Amino acid sequence: MALLKKCELHYIRLVPDRPNKKYNRENPTWEVQIRTTEIAQKKEWEAQGVRLKAVVPEDGSPPYWKTTLKKKIFKKDGTPNDPVTIKAGNLTTKIDPATIGNGSIGNVRVFQYDYKGEKSSGTANVLMEVQLTKLKKFTPKPRDDDFEEEDMEIIEEDESEEEDDESQESESSDEEEELEEEEEPAAPTPPKKTPSIKKPKFD
Repeated sequence: MALLKKCELHYIRLVPDRPNKKYNRENPTWEVQIRTTEIAQKKEWEAQGVRLKAVVPEDGSPPYWKTTLKKKIFKKDGTPNDPVTIKAGNLTTKIDPATIGNGSIGNVRVFQYDYKGEKSSGTANVLMEVQLTKLKKFTPKPRDDDFEEEDMEIIEEDESEEEDDESQESESSDEEEELEEEEEPAAPTPPKKTPSIKKPKFD
């Protein structure tokens, strides 16, 4: 295990039933991107086995280093993984992962193991827990096509009206039956055959 401190959090996908399915629909991941603008912190994370990528924003904001930490929802044997644990700074307050906005600060615990492949080798980091020390609360913005709250009128039908409806339905069904009977074509009358007269033969 390794504990990465004072991480700036972005692109948080930690809601248990809403993992990121973009790259793997069969085994999606819970994930969070961690960033730092401090060189000392960048070196500390690298010393703990975390590989970082440098980013120079086009908008002129300060450069930073980042990496995305993930946890798959299924283990290699197909059994479900436990969701990533979310804790408050005091370790007791419950945190809704859907409310964690970009720019929040926290400590991140990862499970580490060494791997060696055909093309690369190194230390893998699996996201396990997040402890929030600064929460920038995310509030979803209302959509343009969302419904607005309005009063609803409720009209209750009388039993007498229901009976009238039933009688009307039966009358209309009788009329339809009569129409169907009238519309049935009569059976065609077979044409009369004219008897044939045999002419006598003369020798």
